[in-house]
Amino acid sequence: GKPTASMKNRRIAIKVQYPEAQALFQGDMQTIRSMCEYLAPEQMVMLTAIEKQNATELDYTHEEGNLRKVHENMTRHGFLPQQVVVPRPIPLPRAPSKPTPTRVLAMELIPGQKLIDGVHDYWRVWAKNHGTTLEQLEKEARKKIEKEGIPNKYDGPSASKLVWYQRWLKTRDALGNLPIALYNNAFGTMLGGKPIPYKRSVIPPNIPRIIDLLMTVHGYQLFSDGFFNADPHGGNFMLLPDGRIGLIDFGSTKKLTRNERLSACLLYAAIARKDEQMLFDICEIGGYKSKYGDKDVLMKLILFGYDSWGKDLMGNANIQTFVDELKKKDPWEEVPDNLVMAQFMSIRLRSLALGMNHPVRCSDYWASIAEEVLAKEGHPYESWNYQKLVDHRPEMNIQKSTPLSPLEKLLEGFNTFFS
Repeated sequence: GKPTASMKNRRIAIKVQYPEAQALFQGDMQTIRSMCEYLAPEQMVMLTAIEKQNATELDYTHEEGNLRKVHENMTRHGFLPQQVVVPRPIPLPRAPSKPTPTRVLAMELIPGQKLIDGVHDYWRVWAKNHGTTLEQLEKEARKKIEKEGIPNKYDGPSASKLVWYQRWLKTRDALGNLPIALYNNAFGTMLGGKPIPYKRSVIPPNIPRIIDLLMTVHGYQLFSDGFFNADPHGGNFMLLPDGRIGLIDFGSTKKLTRNERLSACLLYAAIARKDEQMLFDICEIGGYKSKYGDKDVLMKLILFGYDSWGKDLMGNANIQTFVDELKKKDPWEEVPDNLVMAQFMSIRLRSLALGMNHPVRCSDYWASIAEEVLAKEGHPYESWNYQKLVDHRPEMNIQKSTPLSPLEKLLEGFNTFFS
């Protein structure tokens, strides 16, 4: 068909799905599921939720609707257009008799580069200027974490301090370039000399501001909208030339029911308040069951899964050792999957922040938003008791653990390997 009016004289982005994508996805998930059932059955709840969620990514008509909804929500909350940008989908030309394409999506093109690439570019230049490499810096950071554990939270310069530093660099360059400009545009030309290159400082990205913004944006998506990007990895954000952040790729977008959303609000408010009884009640009413009912293990699982990897929780243990020890002390038997994708979003954002040397505790950002939403909807935190939790219990989808005996595991492993 011919270009539509909305496509003329505009640069747009086209997202195309390869024909074999669905078969590859299903094959990959089957392989991962077989390995997970054998090596890490406790992770099957999250894997099942991710598999169901990601299946919708293959139909781009879903993502088109998601982009429109997120654009509307971010505008309503005041983030767009001042702080973030969400590309709007653009209708593709097609014959009236043809169905809407499910494997092609057109949208506004956002200028800039992927956030993680922009951060890496800065540190690559910084490392070169200091006689090292980005790879060496990353290696040293990993060694430090292995030795000392993951920091509880970022304790470096604030976003406002970095704003002043950025301004100082730009002012210093401008003042230093005045005599150079005078020489290049006047005396140097008259005397036939070669122009002097201008001073161009490498301006660091304001990572604290970026992380603060991303955490706040996703907090409102989770608690106020109940409609959020369940897979917010570094490739799903753009760093625009003017400093705004582009939010892209909403194929994996999760929608919560109202009761699920209220449960998420209560969860993070209780974490921040250190209200262990509320957390235990939420888990019990929500359908969580473990072999021994060890509340210390449950509390650590809640904090690990939804809030923090800091050494105040994990000590010097690495993630795998920490999880294995909890599983050994009190293996779970039944787990509801209602908030699994909210947990996955938390994990993705914590991973992104840690990779940018800005570790976070989610409740530091999200508890105030959660309490704001609870109060706004007429259910302030103080109004909740056990019976009210029962009355607002989400419809549950319980995942049951079916531990295998060592012999069964061995036989299944052989079957998986030779199938």
